[in-house]
Amino acid sequence: MFRRIWSHKDLVVSLVKIQYQLRYRQSFIGFAWALLPTLATLGTAVLVFHKVVGLNTGKVPYATFTMAALVPWTFFANSVSLAVTSVTGGLAAVTRLSFPRAVLPLSMVGLSLLDFVVSGFVFVAFAIITRVGLPLTALWFPALVLIEVILALGVSLLSSALNVFARDLRLAVPLTIQLWLFVTPVMYPLQTVPPSIRGYYLANPMTGLVESFRRVLVYGRAPSIGLLLPAIVGAAATFLIGYWYFAATESRFADVI
Repeated sequence: MFRRIWSHKDLVVSLVKIQYQLRYRQSFIGFAWALLPTLATLGTAVLVFHKVVGLNTGKVPYATFTMAALVPWTFFANSVSLAVTSVTGGLAAVTRLSFPRAVLPLSMVGLSLLDFVVSGFVFVAFAIITRVGLPLTALWFPALVLIEVILALGVSLLSSALNVFARDLRLAVPLTIQLWLFVTPVMYPLQTVPPSIRGYYLANPMTGLVESFRRVLVYGRAPSIGLLLPAIVGAAATFLIGYWYFAATESRFADVI
């Protein structure tokens, strides 16, 4: 499947471009929609966790603390949300054209990656405005992005293939993503989680990722191997499972859809 996808890499790029253009066509605020969900969630977090609950993040402003984790989280959430219906939504292409079906969920991850890049530049501006700046450890950023992309690809391949045979999945994904956000330390520090359940948090691959993004972008510290290892293992395992299941069921997509 890798060879087939690589031979159709131009198709992936074209689909990403087309989807990006269609998404914002005839939209009043256009590309600002790439930022609004993240900024809206950030504003809600500031109000609830900082103003109401009184969560203290030390010398780092709460908004910067949260945004450093919220931007990568939003990329992952958007990738999965868009990819889950990518195969069933491409009925005409899947049933009539010959191409690797994995192109469809991959293009959704690519589309979300573009939004991630835009949000990343906004975070940099935000960090400068709040006088946090970017430490030298930000050089770890590409490596963390690579791990997250692998995780997003794995979940996207698996969920898009499963949704062909169990359409309830497309309804379950938004709820799952919402609940997943609250059990990932995006809007609060991992240290606030009671030690008795912290182990469950660390088993969540997104925990190690968002905490690592925060460490390298805000606190100027290199990623902790103890935090990042579950994310690396989880990303690799999820990708292999997603790739295997998608490849094993791809030939049946046209008949089931």
